[in-house]
Amino acid sequence: MSGLVAIFQRGRDKIEPARLETALTSLDHRGPDGDDMWINDAVGMGYQHLQSVPAAQTDDQPQRLDELVVSADVRLDNRAELCQRLDPPGDDESVSDSYLLLAAYREWGQQCVDHLVGAYAFVIWDAHENRLFCARDHFGVKPLYYHATDGLFAVASEPKAILTHPSIQPSLNERKVGDFLTNLFEDEENTFYESIRRLPPAHAMIVSAGNSRRWRYWDLDPSRAVTLDSNEDYARRFRDLFEQAVHCRLRTDEPAATTLSGGLDSSSVTAVAHEQLWPDEPLKTYSGVFEDAPESDEREYIETLVDRSGINSQYVFADDLSALSGFDQAMDYYDAPVHNTMHFMKWEIARRASDDEVGVVLEGTHGDSVVGYGLVLLPHLIRTGRWIQLVKELRAMGDVFDRQPRSLFLRQVLPGLIPDPVERLYRWIRRKPSVEMRANPTLDQGFANRIDLASRHHRLTDPRSAIARTAREWQYESVTAGSLVDFLEANDITHAVFGIEPRYPFLDKRLVEFSLAIPPTQQLTDGWTRMILRRALDDLLPEEIQWRSWKTTMNAAFIGALAIADDQLLELVEDPSMVEPYLNPESLRETHDRFQAERDIHSARVLWRALSLSAWLENTAGTQ
Repeated sequence: MSGLVAIFQRGRDKIEPARLETALTSLDHRGPDGDDMWINDAVGMGYQHLQSVPAAQTDDQPQRLDELVVSADVRLDNRAELCQRLDPPGDDESVSDSYLLLAAYREWGQQCVDHLVGAYAFVIWDAHENRLFCARDHFGVKPLYYHATDGLFAVASEPKAILTHPSIQPSLNERKVGDFLTNLFEDEENTFYESIRRLPPAHAMIVSAGNSRRWRYWDLDPSRAVTLDSNEDYARRFRDLFEQAVHCRLRTDEPAATTLSGGLDSSSVTAVAHEQLWPDEPLKTYSGVFEDAPESDEREYIETLVDRSGINSQYVFADDLSALSGFDQAMDYYDAPVHNTMHFMKWEIARRASDDEVGVVLEGTHGDSVVGYGLVLLPHLIRTGRWIQLVKELRAMGDVFDRQPRSLFLRQVLPGLIPDPVERLYRWIRRKPSVEMRANPTLDQGFANRIDLASRHHRLTDPRSAIARTAREWQYESVTAGSLVDFLEANDITHAVFGIEPRYPFLDKRLVEFSLAIPPTQQLTDGWTRMILRRALDDLLPEEIQWRSWKTTMNAAFIGALAIADDQLLELVEDPSMVEPYLNPESLRETHDRFQAERDIHSARVLWRALSLSAWLENTAGTQ
């Protein structure tokens, strides 16, 4: 999780070194291990270095090779394959990822991204072609933002670096404000600044003096199928890929840790990481726990795993933390308001890990979507006439989840049987009252009309809301959801503040492609969802975790943290000036009154978004 910045004066004006240095300095928090710049007339690059891969595989950036220069935040996971095909000089174990990037570009040009596996955001200057080439990894683990006009192209790991350029105005993007207030994530390009865009995941871009082109270079294929001989073969293949994903993400000289909730995903990451490190190295785990909110506390599961030799478990007792804990410091770094209601716990865990000199943290993020639940198998059984198997699965699910089979049929089967025209009519009717007003009843109607928020919701969510007809189509929508990109970008900056790189084994491209291609019967079997993961790690997971049928809700913990911030909520209600252009003050007051009386989760989330937006806008106004 290093940092990069590049400026291309497309009008051929020379780069002013001080201007590039100012942009690079704004990313100092991403480079505790040094920085450097490279300038050649109209092009300049800067790099902030975080030592997250082995020192022997690190070099100074911007890296140069022939007429190519690169600045990259990169971790390549298929190094052995690339070294075999590119034959770099010297020892394969000591060649750097940035050198391999340049060698790949020299060999394959813009198609180099077709040969990369890992997490990366990079920009390459090709002096022979007089153009920049930029790319972002398959799922958007590494952030990349850009500004493009006829005379200027600027790209960086964070918007703040781009905004240091005097010709780029920090005008607020009100459409993004509307998205934030109504929980809309599907726009993967816009940012909170009108002048800055995100390069979406799995996209590349070429920029020359007179032209630019952006394209998607990779996508999951929901029609692809993998067929193996037995359940054991599927589980063995999944295990191999998952162990490979964890191993690649443990490539570091820095102390590694995991965040551990006690759920199936983070426990799987922790169990495999421990197996790979022990007995050579211990593994630290960090878990948020709650004495006063037992429904959000998972210690009974966590302790079944961390009692193993070689696991050093660290608890963060979060009952006394306000929902705004860390905001005074965080707002100086964030280029967007905080959406995650559990940010206070994320921040505290990152701070504790930094105090312990942890350099890399592995998380179980997106495991639900990648492994899949297989629930779309149920309507598929009806469409293919397998009624006996359907009844068997519904009864088994009823036993596992303590639900009536009839209720499961109505919720999980019937919606998948509705004909497309009927389903489209139903969704059209549901738009009144508007989706956005249901998501946030404090929304100012004039603001919603001004940015045409209703049409925006309809346009961005309709394709993803359509009832998927196959398990793979449903899982594709889940894996590629826009909320993942928002989470990854927010999690990146939170950890950057503390000099830590977050890594995500479940987002390994090879694992995701395999998981999407397996039959839904590998996900749903005998009433148990996510069965392939339970089978694959049978010998590593404690039974209490392996056969958990439910997930712990963090609602009680969040409501308690927000209640601690009630003084700030009252200040917001009494003086809503920062958010008044977007929210109705009277509705905001009514929502606050309801929260004080009922402590309901919907009011809590609405108030949180108002509080977070107000804090960010106030800080942004003070720094411009």
